[in-house]
Amino acid sequence: MNNDFVVLLMGAATLIISSIVMHQTNGIFNIKKLSLPGVWFFAYLLLIFIPSFFVFFSKDDPYRFNYIYTMASALFTVPLGVLLANCILKFQPKEIGFFHARPVEDNPKSMLRITNFSLFLFVALVLIVLWYSEQTTPVPLIYMFTNPDNSDQLTMLREYSFKLLDSPIRYLYHLTRDFLLPFLMLLAAGNYYLSRSKLWLFLLIFTSIFGLAFAGANIAKGPIFSIIILLFLNIAILKGGKIGWKLFIFGGLLCISFPLLVITFSQEVLSWDGFLIAIQKVYERIFVAPASIVYYFFEIVPERFPFQMGRCMGVVGKLLGLGPTDLAGYTAWYITGMDYATTSVSGAFVTQLFGDFGFPGVISGGLLVGVAMQCIHVTLMRGRKTIISITTYVLFIFFFATLTYLQIVGALILSGAPLLWILYKTKILG
Repeated sequence: MNNDFVVLLMGAATLIISSIVMHQTNGIFNIKKLSLPGVWFFAYLLLIFIPSFFVFFSKDDPYRFNYIYTMASALFTVPLGVLLANCILKFQPKEIGFFHARPVEDNPKSMLRITNFSLFLFVALVLIVLWYSEQTTPVPLIYMFTNPDNSDQLTMLREYSFKLLDSPIRYLYHLTRDFLLPFLMLLAAGNYYLSRSKLWLFLLIFTSIFGLAFAGANIAKGPIFSIIILLFLNIAILKGGKIGWKLFIFGGLLCISFPLLVITFSQEVLSWDGFLIAIQKVYERIFVAPASIVYYFFEIVPERFPFQMGRCMGVVGKLLGLGPTDLAGYTAWYITGMDYATTSVSGAFVTQLFGDFGFPGVISGGLLVGVAMQCIHVTLMRGRKTIISITTYVLFIFFFATLTYLQIVGALILSGAPLLWILYKTKILG
């Protein structure tokens, strides 16, 4: 039997079995009852699993087998980890429906703490954003509109505005953009939805202005895309999953509007053809690039680069006493043949696991991700339904979904996830 046909059969079997397991454990096909594992499953299916088979069949070298086994492994190991957690915690999918059907609790004492915390955080974040604007001149977003025909200079400004920013608090800027401002926006949106208070409306409007402006300041396309997704997830859960197709389509168009704008203005000449090229590039960035660019990673590991034994974990690897590695940057250079000082290849979390420990790391890491995901999900489903728990739920849905294009450290540690979990578990905000 042809090896390609065997791989295709194994892929189909993996998809069917994982779908059954995920539906039995979390009812993932009940779209109106969003679940953390369900969103991860469909994100991984659409962005990594299905596209990876197109990449596999387009290649004819031996590296493609390590690639497809690694990419497909997550649909086996993560559901198995979810199932294991379900057996231990005795969780039933109907509990998801109970959570979504429950009204949001309103505690005046908690509301006072949340209000004071939100106002303090808002002031602190405004100061951080203003300080960032002082360190970044000119701001790439403003430069893009005033100089639409200077793409090379715009690219350089983008790199120096975040990746190469010479600042001791650069990570704080990342945390502010990718976690703290979205967190405050979700808090404000949820509390305004519940109370219709003018104070929360004020916080929602001004936090959104600062959050979106800061997210788009260096013309990175992902942050604004992510914030809009988070807000729509928040609305969906607050409304118990009752979102019409019109709002769903509107949200999708809104998500891609900023990436289209940036790519269109980044070209040397503004034209209709340029806009069509921008549409193509956005499509490729979402549905093609996450699965295709990491293929070269498997041409490098382990033939040109040995397994890194934990060095791919970045800052966590350094804390464990492991020497640094530049595998992600080397892969970018391998693909483009250009200087890779500010470019790297991340890929799905299983890519980093393979680069560190090979298939043993892929299998054990996938199981641990599944167990962690379901434990967090069950804890949230069985807890009180408050604005804080909904905000935590939405953000963890997003954190785990980013495993489709980030390593575990970036998605679940540097993202602010541990800080969020501490806030939720200690009940500091009620």
